[in-house]
Amino acid sequence: MSVISYNNLLNNKQDLKQFILDNQNYNSASSQAEIVSIAKYIKAIDPLVFLATMMQPNQLSFYWENQRKKEAVVAIGSIKSFQINSTASAQEEYISDNRFLKCQEFIEYCQKKILRVGDFELNNIPYFFAHFNFFNQPINQNNSFPSAHIFIPYLQLVKKQNQYIIIINNLKNNPHKQNQLLDIFFNDNNQNINGYTQQLTFIEQEENNLQRNIKDLLNNLEYDNFTLKVRQALAKIRRREISKIVIAHALEMNSDQSFNVIASLANLRQNHPDCYIFSISNKENNYFIGASPERLLSIQDHQLVTDALAGSAPRGDNDFEDQFLGETLLNSEKEKREHDAVSEFIMRRLSELELKPKKASLQLLKLSNIQHLWTPIYAHIPSDLKALEIIDQLHPTPAVAGVPIDVACEEIKRRENFDRSLYAAPLGWIDCNGNCEFIVGIRSALIQGNKARLYAGAGIVAGSDPQQELTEIQLKFQALLQALV
Repeated sequence: MSVISYNNLLNNKQDLKQFILDNQNYNSASSQAEIVSIAKYIKAIDPLVFLATMMQPNQLSFYWENQRKKEAVVAIGSIKSFQINSTASAQEEYISDNRFLKCQEFIEYCQKKILRVGDFELNNIPYFFAHFNFFNQPINQNNSFPSAHIFIPYLQLVKKQNQYIIIINNLKNNPHKQNQLLDIFFNDNNQNINGYTQQLTFIEQEENNLQRNIKDLLNNLEYDNFTLKVRQALAKIRRREISKIVIAHALEMNSDQSFNVIASLANLRQNHPDCYIFSISNKENNYFIGASPERLLSIQDHQLVTDALAGSAPRGDNDFEDQFLGETLLNSEKEKREHDAVSEFIMRRLSELELKPKKASLQLLKLSNIQHLWTPIYAHIPSDLKALEIIDQLHPTPAVAGVPIDVACEEIKRRENFDRSLYAAPLGWIDCNGNCEFIVGIRSALIQGNKARLYAGAGIVAGSDPQQELTEIQLKFQALLQALV
């Protein structure tokens, strides 16, 4: 990967065009470059406005925002990608447990082919965006998303604190979209991205039949299948075949008109400021969106952070009730047993990577409508250990699968009558310095025009009550139903 600090080029579109097109301007160190990545600081712009404005139909996109951390990334389109499909031919069959490592190889290959233009301080661009299905071999061959997909976008926005960076990536020998991208970059033809409103004034939480009838919808749904699966799981736990399993339920919905993805994301962002708000789209206009509270892996300057998140309780209607529910959760033997299975698994897997993880004290993560038992886990990682190698060891955790992992996953395949796809799976980004942020795709929904499939799950251990677990997933569904428009 080469870096050239041609700041003067960033001030003149014609010079920059010529630089990109003229191979003679590449020195020997960059002669193997295939991707030219150009970065520029810009004025503040709402990342969701950027997504709404730049995203086109039938186009890959990725949106991720955490308001508490004041961070966001948006990716539009793809100039280079690698994916593992469930329908690959025998010669192209890559589906295996090493799909994360195959994607890591893609990153390492691309890094050797990137020429960066701009300030040296932006040496971590471009970002790679990745998502994986829960299972390496999808149950449903009509799955909307591949088993694994990683890509470099042609346009991306990065927000960190009060800094905003726009990045244009282009194939050196294929100037497709070059003029359009450079027009955006230099704000020609009134394409001034800095001038877009920072307020989502065109988005309001619409009052429609769906919103008005959430309570009736939740009460009238058929949940017999879910409670039956909980009882069957408890029978296996009593026979000591498993000690925990996460049972998920899918809620299928139809609307009179297509769901408004941007408006739904805006509502999720407003309703869940402490969660990671995300959206992933494919070329068939399918969107996987949600508000996840669970961080699978964060790496910044070789410092790793992951979350053990398991054990749930509702929020109270007042401070006294909320404190009572929180203390009850902290002292619940059943909930702590479920939580300990997750934290012990993560500690063991990180130790097997020859790391020295440390746990913070058990605490409550209080979200807008639910609270969880939460244990942050930290570790220093060496430079030769890569993010996707770690994710390969961590996914799936007992928080989304069970204990033992293999037995629980096989039981999930047999019992759940839908494909989890991206639900409860790793979604995130990695920069060129190995920094990353991956979340777990829970509290999520698959949007396909006027159809939506909402996902929610509950961890079943000894002492679980089917009716209480039903109440928990209804609470999780409600958070999504209140946002969808």
